[in-house]
Amino acid sequence: MPRSGEAVNVLVALTVIFAFIYVCIDSDVLDEILHGILDFCAVAILIVLLVVLVLHSQEHTFLHLRHRLYHGFASVQVQINSGMREILGPRPRHSHSHCHCHCHTINEATSGFMVQKLKHDVLKRIYDGVYQVNVENIGNIIYKVAPRDDSASRESHNLAIACSNEFVLKNLYHFNPNCTHVCYVMEHYDQNFQQWLQENALLDHQGRNLNPEFLQILRDVLRGIDYLHHVKKRCHGNLSVLLNVVIVNGRAKITGMANAVPKKNLGGCRDYSDLSSIVERCFETKQQTIPTELQLFLQYISKAKPSRLLNIENHPIFLSPLQRLCYRVTAHMFLYFGNAKKSFALALNKSELHGHKWKHKVRTFRVVLKYKGLPRKQRKNFQYNQSPISFMRFGRNVVAHLKDNFNRNVGSDQKLSAKDVEEELNGYWPDFMPILHQVLVEHGHLMVVHDAVLK
Repeated sequence: MPRSGEAVNVLVALTVIFAFIYVCIDSDVLDEILHGILDFCAVAILIVLLVVLVLHSQEHTFLHLRHRLYHGFASVQVQINSGMREILGPRPRHSHSHCHCHCHTINEATSGFMVQKLKHDVLKRIYDGVYQVNVENIGNIIYKVAPRDDSASRESHNLAIACSNEFVLKNLYHFNPNCTHVCYVMEHYDQNFQQWLQENALLDHQGRNLNPEFLQILRDVLRGIDYLHHVKKRCHGNLSVLLNVVIVNGRAKITGMANAVPKKNLGGCRDYSDLSSIVERCFETKQQTIPTELQLFLQYISKAKPSRLLNIENHPIFLSPLQRLCYRVTAHMFLYFGNAKKSFALALNKSELHGHKWKHKVRTFRVVLKYKGLPRKQRKNFQYNQSPISFMRFGRNVVAHLKDNFNRNVGSDQKLSAKDVEEELNGYWPDFMPILHQVLVEHGHLMVVHDAVLK
């Protein structure tokens, strides 16, 4: 280097000067002490000169060694940083980089990356802003990340905090991961209803009956709506969104409530009609026709007054075949022994069921239709006509004669089950049971059938 070369030149010059003085000056002039000083200085300068020369010659070696040490430390630091990124999550470098987390990719610009930076294990992305997360000492929960100025999310969280029902998703607490977002923490759920539809069918394998799991979800949502309306005195207000119905261990819960209304305004709620729209969209998406009984049920919940929906979860559509047969017998008892039997019979005959022809469809139970076991004179008194009242009596008599063990086919030993009997009766008149339920409710008869298959 330039400064080290100048130092060497100065030392050489001083050495030459001292050597000249030592040789040329007379020893008489200088005493013995001065000679000692000069000797010491000359030796010291020579030693320093030699050391400087050695250092100067090894300068490139030292520089090379320093560079190697620097690069070695740098590579170790890179390895440490990469290891820490694997543990704590990636460190942002630019807005388009990605990190891999279990079963999906999270962009650094999304809220999922922010959750990862909290050192929480993101198990699954349900949709943008909502993640399944595993937190130590808590377990699996749901994080919903929203901007702090999102008043809808904040209101929904506050409304859910005030609810305590098995059919409303629990909201646990919230925190601020940074100065711009809020993280709302909810109980863990498996998937939302939209995702459930992508993996499950609406009808059974034969395509004739509704999938029991779908009916269970529909019934759970109705229970959640009933809780909000009659216990919390509020509407859901945002039930038309499929994401606001979630599945927890095979059961449905509602979430994402939008507003609260006073009790006197509950009649204006659109929660039931919104639920009806959801179901209709489900069948449109699957390109399937809505079964007649379900279509009538959806029309009923969309138009009926809230007071008429108190017994909606005991609607025949939710009952097992055996329970539906019991329902037919119980309704027949109300017809003949109830306090309002005349008005009930009149309303049933004047309902939408009027004018339907059903007798020509009867095959398996023709023995009940013809009353062959009775004398001819008595037979005239018990003849059936095409009216709804007559069909209800026919259904009751079919159930009463199940002990006769109707065969599936003539000459066959295979007996009909409760499911076979109910499907046969329902095939004669598909509209009958849902309209019968409406008339019963209007006359104050709340049918309750115990030991339901759907819990």
